[in-house]
Amino acid sequence: MTAYTTSEEYLPEDPNGEVTLQVTDGDTKEIFTTRAHIAQDPEELADPEPLTIVRGPHESVEEEWFIEILEAEIDEIEIDQEVLSECIKQSQENSNVVNARSDELRALLLYLVETGRYNSVSEAVRGLLEDHLADNYPDLVKEYVDIRTELEREELSSQLGGDRNK
Repeated sequence: MTAYTTSEEYLPEDPNGEVTLQVTDGDTKEIFTTRAHIAQDPEELADPEPLTIVRGPHESVEEEWFIEILEAEIDEIEIDQEVLSECIKQSQENSNVVNARSDELRALLLYLVETGRYNSVSEAVRGLLEDHLADNYPDLVKEYVDIRTELEREELSSQLGGDRNK
């Protein structure tokens, strides 16, 4: 039986059902991303193995969970920085309206607004998409932040004359 370790930062907000997370194999020390089920009770899993979740600023707090690995070494999306950079520029130059044209989705979003979960349909769409992207595409979100920050730095430097020789 192999024991695995992961950091709290890799856990999705809702650990129920199938999750994707980065773990370290306790025997080989290999770090990989896996599709899995996790639970605090081993009875909830078909083939449980120990999973230590480390928490805290120095990851010094350990909590014992269990993991059932469904697929190891899943292919993470490779981020094409050039395409992402171009998408950022296009979204800044063009309309930022996202349209799904779906009666079903609009009805569900309106329900979330009417029941007080969100203040508007737009806020619901933004919140749900942000959560989904952060949980399912963390590498894409991180790369977006890095590229967006660099583009803004370049623009500000250009506006302030940072490209001129003194």
